[in-house]
Amino acid sequence: MKVGLSTHLSVKKDPEEIVRLAEKLELDCVEIVFDIPHFFPDDEVKEIRNLNEVIRSAGLHAQVHDSFLDLNPISQYSELRKITLEQSEESVKFCDFLNGDQVTIHPGRCWLRENQDILQKCQERFENYLEELSDYAQDREITVGIETGAHPADYPSDSEELLRHVRDREGVGITLDIGHAYLRVRKDEKSGGAEIAKLIKLFGKELVNVHLHDNGGRSDDHLPPGQGEINFDPILGALDKYYDGPVILELWDPSTPEKSAGEGVEYLRKFQP
Repeated sequence: MKVGLSTHLSVKKDPEEIVRLAEKLELDCVEIVFDIPHFFPDDEVKEIRNLNEVIRSAGLHAQVHDSFLDLNPISQYSELRKITLEQSEESVKFCDFLNGDQVTIHPGRCWLRENQDILQKCQERFENYLEELSDYAQDREITVGIETGAHPADYPSDSEELLRHVRDREGVGITLDIGHAYLRVRKDEKSGGAEIAKLIKLFGKELVNVHLHDNGGRSDDHLPPGQGEINFDPILGALDKYYDGPVILELWDPSTPEKSAGEGVEYLRKFQP
């Protein structure tokens, strides 16, 4: 299992510090979140160059999480859709600069998706956004992964919607966020893990990235595995059987990031298929 760490871990530390932590934990890769507070739209290139040097010296593979705060690729406002696409293209350029090969994007927010006219427009807008972005990414040999979300307004959201946009499309796949998926499929504490294992099998070759974190079944807590209620045994078993890509610990602990990262890594290393 190739294990990585996301800079989502802490808003109080520079991404370089998270990279050094990943190196200390002897991980394989890092996922850099190209968004505030670590990166702002007007950041200077020299700051990005410094990060690239730190990643290279650590011997880690890099991948990127696209900007998502304040953005929406399927907004009712054309200006916001345009800005979102431009920022996603910047994320691809950033990934290319880091010699990475993958960018994870968030689904859009389709408000009032119960209205079929609105939903259809959102479907068309996401398809247009994905077509333009994937063409841009393919020119740089970078794969785009659509992340599974947990919000009721997300589009695409369920497996059918996700697969509709990635099947037969070169250079585009699915980023399975286990914490998000659990919030969507949870029926009781015993069934959620098995349901996610089924998703892993269903996604198959379309699965290009995994975000791994735990929660208590009610909110998106981004806890280290083993500290919430998710049963990871069937999930890790399915990943071992059907997936050979990176597993990114996407934790959230601004106060004690080193402790949380260490606990997450220890949990995964104890797993025996």
